[in-house]
Amino acid sequence: MKKLVLVLFVITLFSCSKEEKKPVDFAIFSGKIENLTGEKISVWSSNRNFSDDIVINNDSTFLDTIKNLEPGLYTFEYGKERSKIYLKPGYNLILSLDLKQFDESIKYSGEGSYDNNYLAQKFLKEEDLNKFLSYRNLGSLDEADFVQKMDSVKNLQLINLEEHKELDPSLKALEEGDILYGWANKMHDYEAYKRYISKNDKFKVSENYPDFSKNLNFEDESLVDVSNYKMYLQKYYNQKFSEELKNEEVDRQTTYINLISKNVKSQEIKNTLLYADAVYGISYTGELQKYYDLFMANSTDEENKKDITEKYNKLIKLSKGNVSPKFVDYENYKGGTTSLDDLKGKYVYVDVWATWCGPCKREIPYLKEITKKYDGKNITFVSMSIDKKEAYDAWRKMVGDEKLEGVQLFAPNDWKSDFVTDYGIMGIPRFILIDPEGNIVNANAPRPSSKGLIKLLTDLKV
Repeated sequence: MKKLVLVLFVITLFSCSKEEKKPVDFAIFSGKIENLTGEKISVWSSNRNFSDDIVINNDSTFLDTIKNLEPGLYTFEYGKERSKIYLKPGYNLILSLDLKQFDESIKYSGEGSYDNNYLAQKFLKEEDLNKFLSYRNLGSLDEADFVQKMDSVKNLQLINLEEHKELDPSLKALEEGDILYGWANKMHDYEAYKRYISKNDKFKVSENYPDFSKNLNFEDESLVDVSNYKMYLQKYYNQKFSEELKNEEVDRQTTYINLISKNVKSQEIKNTLLYADAVYGISYTGELQKYYDLFMANSTDEENKKDITEKYNKLIKLSKGNVSPKFVDYENYKGGTTSLDDLKGKYVYVDVWATWCGPCKREIPYLKEITKKYDGKNITFVSMSIDKKEAYDAWRKMVGDEKLEGVQLFAPNDWKSDFVTDYGIMGIPRFILIDPEGNIVNANAPRPSSKGLIKLLTDLKV
């Protein structure tokens, strides 16, 4: 009898433990990579709340358990290659990949493979579609043809989505959002495309142009990880605040995040937009302390705040009055090399640019005008190309063809050149003003096309 009671007790205890078993909150991601050249792959979420480096074994296989997983889109990255994957608790996803044909070779098996094979095939189809959807092609269309083609593309994408009936419902909803806001982005951009291709800066769409933003939701947290949705929100708010941002008397970056902070209701979307701007914007603002304080006061994402704080701590060293980072022995177009120390005794206005950079080239006529205006004054104008070494001949040709004045330098290691990394330059053109003693006047000086540059130089009595 005692044995029977003990057995019943054990059975009861085991049954209770099964009923109380926690639901699965992890996914398994494994696979094999052919033609391996590195030691790890990375998986991360777009909101930065999750990231993981997965070690690749000697036999080119890998396996990782991704815990505390939220269902959604993630990115897996190997070297310079990236691809989107969809993960949710319970998935046991197995990847097969050949690095010689990264996108073309991606295949999945196991639980979750249907969803992810759909994403892999969708990406390949979009590569072909994007050739047709280039700004040159779209900008050459008249309005009616453009609208008709955009509607056709959207409808074909929706039909393709509907044909994949076994997709996880959450992924399907994300894909519907991606299609809708991808369409909205193109509809938004048509005016800019047409202006560029027609070289008519005054082009406007007609009164009959569809009101594409009419039924869009600017506070949809379920789409916050969808790239087309984030892109559209950024365009929408940039346009919404364009008049204030055009004001020469205000700092564009600080004004932008201030307006986002005040107008976006969803904290999750606010965090996303603030961070999307701050990653680059903090290195461009002329009001670093104010910009940083605004960001920290309005973002609640601790990972984002940590990253922006690291950037802030580097940039604070570039404040006015601090000793400028130097360039040493950069090749001079006219022969020999030039260092920043060679130019001491005069203000130095540095233009960091490249031959492939459209916005850089648009500043050239204004820079020529400024250089001529201040000829013989207490200032030297330096143009520093960060073209890659294989574009060296193109740089020399452009300098010669355009008859560029001032000191023309070729940085030795493009984006990784010391001067570029020391100034935290993440986008070009970038303009820097240094005083005669080699100290920073403005690490984000006004562009040649800005009235602010003349005002700055006048105030300095250059």
